[in-house]
Amino acid sequence: MAIRREGVSVVSVGELIKQELRVPPYQRPYQWEPSTALQLLDDISDAFQDEERFEIPYVLGAVILHQINSSDIILDIVDGQQRLLTLKMILAILNGDGGEQLAAIPNNPVALAWNALSRRVRMWPNSRRMDIANYIGAECQFVRVVTTDMDEAFRVFDSQNYRGKPLAPHDLLKAHHLREMRKESEPMMAAVVEKWESVSDRDLDRLFSTFLYRIARWIRGEAAPTFTARDIGMFKGIGLADIKAPSARYHLAAQAAVPLLSAWASSAGELSARNLNRTRFQLDAPVTAGRGFFEMVTFMLGELTELRRTAFEGWEKFASYRLGEHTNDGEIFNEAPSGRRYRYVTELYLASLLYFTNKFGDDDLEAARQRLFAWSFTPRVQFLRVQFRTIDKLAQGIDARSAFGLLRNAENSRTIYELSSSSKQYMDGHEDALAAVLKNLGPR
Repeated sequence: MAIRREGVSVVSVGELIKQELRVPPYQRPYQWEPSTALQLLDDISDAFQDEERFEIPYVLGAVILHQINSSDIILDIVDGQQRLLTLKMILAILNGDGGEQLAAIPNNPVALAWNALSRRVRMWPNSRRMDIANYIGAECQFVRVVTTDMDEAFRVFDSQNYRGKPLAPHDLLKAHHLREMRKESEPMMAAVVEKWESVSDRDLDRLFSTFLYRIARWIRGEAAPTFTARDIGMFKGIGLADIKAPSARYHLAAQAAVPLLSAWASSAGELSARNLNRTRFQLDAPVTAGRGFFEMVTFMLGELTELRRTAFEGWEKFASYRLGEHTNDGEIFNEAPSGRRYRYVTELYLASLLYFTNKFGDDDLEAARQRLFAWSFTPRVQFLRVQFRTIDKLAQGIDARSAFGLLRNAENSRTIYELSSSSKQYMDGHEDALAAVLKNLGPR
């Protein structure tokens, strides 16, 4: 164990912020909402009132620090940076240390938190500001954990933040794969994190929970309940510790061969960059842990963006069934209110089309669009209400043949012609327009 007894201690905020601490480039930037920053200030204020009566120090949780070398003075913050940065802002405001230029930065999370905290502190008399500043520095405490081993730092990574909110599964995957990148350069890790952070949490959650997780379960004929932290093992990929297994060596060798395939295909003019990445990131094969995982996420987000654009392209009569388009802030998975009635069937359609194109590229794409649309949208015609469990059963192949099971065992794209669907309606007048569309799409 890299964490020795002397590496765990209780320190005051004042002692901790006097140390030379650094936010490493792989960490996410400051992201606390103003309401969270204000809650921390209010909690400290309440604790100050209690301390006056009970003389009890206020513990703000653990902060995990990585000491790259045992002789280094500078420590990297592995966990706790959001709390530490917020505390530094609070202390600066309480002590009247400027901030005018910072406060003027538009739509910056630090500036938004600073302005909200400043407005709250301005309501306090000067004597209270001084008392609470002294209280934070001397009586508010952290449990400081220092380790010289990056793996150990991530193993003790606190899975709950200050407010007790569990990290999302994709956040835990990010931490795991950053750990697998420990031999990469810091600029490379910083670039990976910057690209990851450019995507909204909502889009990352939808990518995994709505598409990658469901596809991974459905191609095995399994139910796809809610994606949770218990399920992240399926996306941890193959790391250096796994290479003793023949199957892991096979997949790593295949990944290593992709650049050679790229060079050969470029000279022959036969392989697009998109199909090359489809070759690298097969949905029914494990990904390479670390950098490969982040590249896979970037590619799959791009694939879904493209499929949302082209899945209904040229089909004016199907346009009303799409979920929505990009929002002004660039989110991929925006849903138009009018599309909620078709949410689950459209998600099923996009997931099955993503799997088809990932496996067979654009071969027989038009036939795939028609067959998969008809198969996916059949429940909307057959049932008065379509809930997730309805499409979950269909995708597993419980009551009828599943597109995922069919495609998993398919040797070529023409297998898609074997997929059938039913347009039998729940009752006359129920989804007549959609029923008419389905009757014209392929064999039954």
